[in-house]
Amino acid sequence: MSTCAPSRDKRRCHDMAMIVTDVIMTLAREKTQDGKVSLHDLERIAALISGGSMVLDAAYIRQEESCRKFHQLPKGNVGARSNPFHRLMVRPFEHLLAGDGAVLRREYLPHYFEFLDHALEKRLEAFERHCRTIIQALMVVHGNNLTWDQFYADGRTIKTLQGALKLLRAYMESPEGQRVWHGCMMRPIGDLPAPAMAQVHHIHQVLLETARGLEAAE
Repeated sequence: MSTCAPSRDKRRCHDMAMIVTDVIMTLAREKTQDGKVSLHDLERIAALISGGSMVLDAAYIRQEESCRKFHQLPKGNVGARSNPFHRLMVRPFEHLLAGDGAVLRREYLPHYFEFLDHALEKRLEAFERHCRTIIQALMVVHGNNLTWDQFYADGRTIKTLQGALKLLRAYMESPEGQRVWHGCMMRPIGDLPAPAMAQVHHIHQVLLETARGLEAAE
């Protein structure tokens, strides 16, 4: 399947135009003479369509809800395939991954996630499971309109970030944690060379400062 193919939901929203077109073409064929339709007949067809019909009324009712849901989806919706805990642990330095103030390219994030595996060990699975539980609870309220910003702002999410960063900070400040941090982060990935020491250090400091700030707010 082509990667440029429109989504199924978006095609469904355009079904209304197809239904209207089918009705117009059916009426036009009835008025056709020698393969032509007069302007007067087209105006009558347009007036008939704009006045509504049982066919179009039923079609509008059928399409309205699905189209409204699709077009009202806000930017940044939570995807079922996303790892909410990974997203949460990137949040402290997310602003440093893009734009004019970018410090580190997103392509290096797998190294960071590998470091999290070392730092949190068995606790990692519990954090991931807890974040998915929060997502499920929020979806009961927001449905498919749930955004990442709503997830980040939830009190349960903030407490989860506090707990995870507290553990992360303790590990990062230990000799082993410092060694593993550099071992994980100071590596090339794909066609990209290893990041500069200053880049990795900047991310390191942001994580520590965020952890201290959240601990002070407890």
